[in-house]
Amino acid sequence: MQDVPVAVSTVDARAIENQQIVDFSDLTRVSPALTINQNPNNNNISLRGVGTFAYSPGIESAVSVIVDDVPVIQQLQAFSNLSDVERVEVLRGPQGTLFGKNSSAGLINIVTKSSAEALEGHAQLTLTSDHERRVEAGLSGPLSEQLGYRINAYAGQRDGEIRNLANGTDLNGDTNKGVRLRLDFNPSTTLRGRLIADYSKRNIEGPVTTLLAVPAGASQQNKAPLAPALAGIQPGPDNRNVRMDDPGFSNTENSSLSGTLNWKLEDHTLTSVSTYQKWNYRFLTDYDGSTVDLLAALTSGARHGGVTQGGPSNAHMLTQELRLTSNGEGVFNYLGGLYYSNSKIERSFIRGPVLSVANWKALAGNESMAAFAQADYKLTSATRINAGLRLNRETIDVDYTNSVPATPVNYVGTHRDDAATGKLALQHDLAKAVMIYASYATGYKGAGYDISTGFDASRVRLPVAPETSKAYELGVKSRFLQNRLQVNATVFDTDYDDFQAQSSRLDPVTNLTQNALTNVGKLRTRGVELEVTGKPINTLLLESSVGYVDAVIKDYPRANCYPGQTVAQGCVVIGNASVQDLAGKHLANAPRWKLNLGGTYNFPLGESGYSGVANLNYQYQSAVNFDLLNNPLLEQKGYGIVNGSIALNDPSHSFKVTLYVNNLFDKTYASFIGDNYNFYSGSHVLTQTLARNSQRYVGLRVKYEF
Repeated sequence: MQDVPVAVSTVDARAIENQQIVDFSDLTRVSPALTINQNPNNNNISLRGVGTFAYSPGIESAVSVIVDDVPVIQQLQAFSNLSDVERVEVLRGPQGTLFGKNSSAGLINIVTKSSAEALEGHAQLTLTSDHERRVEAGLSGPLSEQLGYRINAYAGQRDGEIRNLANGTDLNGDTNKGVRLRLDFNPSTTLRGRLIADYSKRNIEGPVTTLLAVPAGASQQNKAPLAPALAGIQPGPDNRNVRMDDPGFSNTENSSLSGTLNWKLEDHTLTSVSTYQKWNYRFLTDYDGSTVDLLAALTSGARHGGVTQGGPSNAHMLTQELRLTSNGEGVFNYLGGLYYSNSKIERSFIRGPVLSVANWKALAGNESMAAFAQADYKLTSATRINAGLRLNRETIDVDYTNSVPATPVNYVGTHRDDAATGKLALQHDLAKAVMIYASYATGYKGAGYDISTGFDASRVRLPVAPETSKAYELGVKSRFLQNRLQVNATVFDTDYDDFQAQSSRLDPVTNLTQNALTNVGKLRTRGVELEVTGKPINTLLLESSVGYVDAVIKDYPRANCYPGQTVAQGCVVIGNASVQDLAGKHLANAPRWKLNLGGTYNFPLGESGYSGVANLNYQYQSAVNFDLLNNPLLEQKGYGIVNGSIALNDPSHSFKVTLYVNNLFDKTYASFIGDNYNFYSGSHVLTQTLARNSQRYVGLRVKYEF
């Protein structure tokens, strides 16, 4: 990693275990540029302040996630347990000349462990104070001189941290299980490969939000007072109580099969990666979020209960990638590849009854073909030039049926787009272990159909155009003091054009303004990243990283007004739309400052042969606003979290017992805040999503290895 002109953070299996990185959202401890937004409707990954501000299944993610060369279909699919992982790499900035899957803002690459050369195995049990029970086991070894295997399985269950006072149950609980089988084969000296089959399932009881603030007299749709549903609930940052009649669920099921072949030629290696995966998602949420008899108020007692929304999503994707790489020993080295993917996602959605009724189903397709290449040339023994190019063609299609009218309405569309992106970098070795580089890269995020409630003929005519980026970087990668000190720093400046987000837009055919996903303008994100790792003595590892990101909206002239925004606050009426100009505003959920500090200390226990490992880490992020429209009520102050662990090993290193604590000082924070102004007819009723790590919990992990 120290030799390539790419801004990348990496964490290996040992650090993953020491830092208690067990869930995808824990990866924020790896890189200061990484931010994760978790809310009941979706999860979003951002790098350097830029993520995806649309949750339609027809819209591509700004940050790609790849697991063992397999790109996930939907970003939500990535939010699962991390098990039997060898390393995780977080690449910042546009990517597309090294991977088959392109990305406009960055890429997270997860690599699982390979087969062992000798028989080995492990079993692990985890218990926590917030009632998690988790078991994991694995076995690996050779079946013959040419064939090795690895199998890993896990199962876990955790009670929820949110109390439903309506029936005394706990919500946001998590039940999950998974298994992965890997075969590594090497039939000859020139051919090797692997086959990986993976299956996982996760069920969440909710997830639900809690009330952060409730103005006096708040009423749903100005007909049903909220007060009766507040018994026993004290709205505020520490509120973990709700009253809900139908809290719903969120269930995901993943399965994938991938095969990789590496054929070594004289001076080259030809690689083939074939994958097929399926993703099934089911969810149901309580639209009114309470036990209020809303239907009775809306129908004068003819019906009773609340309003729910949800539906299934089923997706599958086939990919094929071919790469040819030189052996890396010459003055001129290169990589070239071809990539093909074909994905389909079918989604159904129902909301109701009576209020905001929706009933639709859609089938969205994406076919992508690309050719990519990257090469580096040694100008001198210390100076190298690096260049890459990607040619991309994407074809998208949609088949949407709205069943709310008496006669269902069907919309069908297709769109094709071609794009070229590239990268140019110059790197120079100032000393044996000190390298500086400068790079320029362009990124691309494909066109898409806004598949959501309200889809009509205008969305077929006006698919969201591609989002593009231009990124400049200056960096230094260095090691000093006989490799005991590593210092990496990056300065970056990236511009995004045709930013994809929700906004009002004018249909040129009907001349009507519609609230929909569209290309709204320009973004700019610039900043500095510094990562310092030191090993003052052999038994102590110190790690730190700090990131400053100034993510600003440069051009967003017709953004929707935030709830309750007045003319004095910048809201104006144009045609039949209330809009504001967001130019100069900070991007949503993009903290200016992020800081990670950590230390790992290995120590012996006298002459007994027993040894221990202690880890302490601290994470801080500055204030954020969760709303793209800059609603001042949805701001969260900066906060810091301390995590720690201590582990003991027996003399043979077969048994390991770890005691750990997350959020040592019990610091409450939200992973998302929402304003329900319109639903409550002019009252700013604020709700919050509280992540598991937003309260302290203690865990005990016992591991046996052989």
